[in-house]
Amino acid sequence: MKKLAMALAMTALINGTALQAAETAPCIPPEQAEDLVTYLLPAALDAAGTKCATNLPPSAAMLQTDSAQYAKYRHSAEQAWPGAKLVIGVLAGDKFPKDMDLDAVRPMIDAMIPTMIAQEIKPGDCETIDQFYTLLEPLPSANLASLTVLIIQQATDKKDKDPLNICKMKEE
Repeated sequence: MKKLAMALAMTALINGTALQAAETAPCIPPEQAEDLVTYLLPAALDAAGTKCATNLPPSAAMLQTDSAQYAKYRHSAEQAWPGAKLVIGVLAGDKFPKDMDLDAVRPMIDAMIPTMIAQEIKPGDCETIDQFYTLLEPLPSANLASLTVLIIQQATDKKDKDPLNICKMKEE
């Protein structure tokens, strides 16, 4: 589960950019990290479906891109873009010009993300990813994003770097 959650989260400009930005950038509020995960979910599913199509039966839940739930994920991703682009801007740090309009480069970002996710998926991961998706598919996008961020926060111990530098929850 940690591997899947990290793969989802790290797709925002992988190739070291996210980790470098996390080392120097202020922490990202959990709500914004959830926006990023929500935005990335359809791209992650597309990438996993493409990568795993030959390793799973055609009836696998992850391969059903015409499902009502998949359509809800796509709609939620559109709604999450404003928050996600803020996180992408933070993660990119000085890799993008300060005045760059991320809306203008969104098609490029949308094209890069599935490729980056697919590179992280190994054929042996396909059944596990499909099992997770089958179990989590009924969850609304917001719950799935919150769960992913929570897993990242809990799975990142003190010696590991959080790939998104998510702000820690305040102790009461």
